Amino acid sequence: MDCQATGNPKTGEALAKWGVMVGNDQANARAGVFAATPGTGGPVTKGVYGAVNANGHGLSVQHGHIEGMGSTTTASAQANLLQSQHTALNATGYHSHSRTHDQFGAGLNMQTSAGHSAALGVNRVPQFDVTTMQATGSANLYTSPSGNLNLSANGNAMRHMSGPRRGKSDFGGGVNLRYNF
Repeated sequence: MDCQATGNPKTGEALAKWGVMVGNDQANARAGVFAATPGTGGPVTKGVYGAVNANGHGLSVQHGHIEGMGSTTTASAQANLLQSQHTALNATGYHSHSRTHDQFGAGLNMQTSAGHSAALGVNRVPQFDVTTMQATGSANLYTSPSGNLNLSANGNAMRHMSGPRRGKSDFGGGVNLRYNF
């Protein structure tokens, strides 16, 4: 069984999934149903999902429907390009189709055993002639010997290559301090 339920009482955001999984951690297939809402009073998305994974590579498809608004179908893929004891590098791609538009994109992401990560991607919505490129990164600055205290930094940048914001950039960043009691 593949059952999950999560929620945030402050925002009303909730997700419930029920499905089946066959296989093990190295190779498996999953299929099931889900219901999700972005917040209190928000529309409920109901749908189905399926995925196959083997040795860090995967394919998935999801179809969700919001009553009175329409449906969206998304297919995605991931390929593990490098896997070592200290680093993982993955390539991803997706295509999403709804009643009003298509959206697709691809990217690379890397994670290290030291808690650092980086990602680079591009997204395209042809019907609106919108193309964006984004880069994100995070660095683990300090972890206490007990592992209870962690200090990390993150940053992101987005460049609008086409569309109404063509030539504009957005930047962000932050520092996170976490203590587990």
